Amino acid sequence: MHNRFDQFRLTALGQQLEVLIDSPQRYTEYAALSRADIPAVTAIVHDLQARFPEVDSDQTARQFCGAMVGDVMRRHGHELLRPRGRVPGGYFSYGAVWSPVPLQRSFAELLQQLAAMPQQVLQRLATVSPGQRTQRPAGTAFSALEHLCHLRDLDRDAFLPRVQAMLQQQQAALHGVNGSAWAQKRDYQAQDWQQAVDGFTAARQALLALLQGCDQAAQARIAVWEGKRRLTLTELVVDMAAHDATHLLEIDELLAALAGEEV
Repeated sequence: MHNRFDQFRLTALGQQLEVLIDSPQRYTEYAALSRADIPAVTAIVHDLQARFPEVDSDQTARQFCGAMVGDVMRRHGHELLRPRGRVPGGYFSYGAVWSPVPLQRSFAELLQQLAAMPQQVLQRLATVSPGQRTQRPAGTAFSALEHLCHLRDLDRDAFLPRVQAMLQQQQAALHGVNGSAWAQKRDYQAQDWQQAVDGFTAARQALLALLQGCDQAAQARIAVWEGKRRLTLTELVVDMAAHDATHLLEIDELLAALAGEEV
C-alpha cells in the first residue's frame, strides 16, 4: 500500500475500515467476486453504506478501501487483471478486477515480471506530455516524474541493499522506507525526467543482476521485517513484484485523472 495512506491508517476511521476489510471471511467474498469477474471491493459496499456513511464523501477513505482490498488479494496470491471494472451498488465507480484464483509463480517467473517493469512504466508514461509530468491531480499519489524517481530510488536505495543484506547476514534486519517523505526531501518534482528514466532502468538492471545469481539456498535465506515478520528471499521478491503492480495501478489512475476521468 502506498505511503500516502500511512497516516490515514492510524486514524480511528482507518483502523475501523481495516478491521472491516482484512478478515478471512471477507477474503472468501473477494475471491468469489473475482471468479465472477467483478471488482473485489464490491464485497464491502453494503457494509460501508450501512455502517460508514461518511465514506461516501471521503475520497481518501474510499481510496484506502481499494488499496486495502488490493493488499489482501496480493497477499493471497491473486494478480491484477484489470485496473478499472465497474462497481455496482454505489460508493465506488471503479475497482480493480483480480485473477479468479491465486497464482503461484516460480522465482524465475518473478524475475521476468521485475524485468518487464521499466518497459511497462515507460510505455504508459509515453502518453504524458512534458507539461503534465509534474501534475498531481486530486485523488492521485505521485506525479509521473515522482513515480519514476520513487521507483529508481527504491530499487537503488532499498530493494538492492535488502537483498545484499539477506545474502551477507544471518536473519538480516530489514526496514521499510517512507516513499512520500523521500519525494519531498529529495525534491522529486525538480529532478530531470531523462535522468530519472535512465536511473530507474539502471537500478532495476543492477537489482536483477544480483537476484539472477541466487540459487535455491540463497532464495531460502531468512530475514526479519520490522522485527516481526520472518520472510525468505523469495517472499521478499514477491513483495517487490506486488509493489511494482501497485505502481502500475497508480500510474493507470494518474493517466485517467490527467485525461479528466474520475478516479
